[in-house]
Amino acid sequence: MAEMIDIFTEQGEKLGTISKREYYSLTCADKDIPWINCASCFVIDNKNKKILFTKRGKRFLDPGKLDVVSGHIRSGEIPIQGMVRELAEEVSIDENDSRNLQFLGKVKVDYTTLEDETNRKRLKCDVSIYALKIDDINLIKIDHKEAISKGFLNYDDAVGFVENSMTRMPYEEKLKPQYDAIFEELRDYMFSKNRITEKARKEGNTRC
Repeated sequence: MAEMIDIFTEQGEKLGTISKREYYSLTCADKDIPWINCASCFVIDNKNKKILFTKRGKRFLDPGKLDVVSGHIRSGEIPIQGMVRELAEEVSIDENDSRNLQFLGKVKVDYTTLEDETNRKRLKCDVSIYALKIDDINLIKIDHKEAISKGFLNYDDAVGFVENSMTRMPYEEKLKPQYDAIFEELRDYMFSKNRITEKARKEGNTRC
């Protein structure tokens, strides 16, 4: 069955629902590319205070780059539901273990206008970004349909990899303020014993 996703205007007004394959077949010559909802999550080894990254294989989109757990939000899902599903699919973290997802913020990425040609794609994503502390990293098992290997980086190295375009996060000049705000939230959450912010209590951390 085709995976269906909702499409939106830049202002968030829903335009309709199409298959993911159909969305990726759109080109700027056909029409203005609509926006879709996506989600990403920094999975944290809580004991060692390190962040999980996976590496993309040659046959995947963005080969060789590092990635956090991420994916499209399907039609009918809210971002946190899609994030819970992606955590289960990509790294075998089930819903019980992802119940404490922390919402960090959003980044709006228009990939059609990026300066880095290697990152330019036919999509526009409104990305909800989360973090999740895991006490037992043995629970994490990567899906080799998505990546070829996994590893953990400390906070400074993780941010440095993003800033130096070694990950799939497009850290370009116009997006830096959005990403820097995310990194501040990530650092505060990562090194706190128990922190649920007001931001986390808003829409990003609301389940239906």
